[in-house]
Amino acid sequence: MAYYTLEDATAHFPELLARACAGEEIIITRLGEDPIQLKPVESRSVTKEEIERLRANRVKPLKPFDSTSLIRRMRDEGL
Repeated sequence: MAYYTLEDATAHFPELLARACAGEEIIITRLGEDPIQLKPVESRSVTKEEIERLRANRVKPLKPFDSTSLIRRMRDEGL
């Protein structure tokens, strides 16, 4: 784990980002407090079941309509 001040991290961010992506944990401090940690995100694969569940729960797009039809429907439904 490596520690850097905010100023150093700003000046060398591309390098620190590459090191974090390679697995190194980078800690950035500001005035000695409020640490921020850079580390790679664990990737995970999405299962076929998860994709199917998301597809089943998505909102269907509305059919296009014109204002005349909307007004007639509202009138007929007493709205």
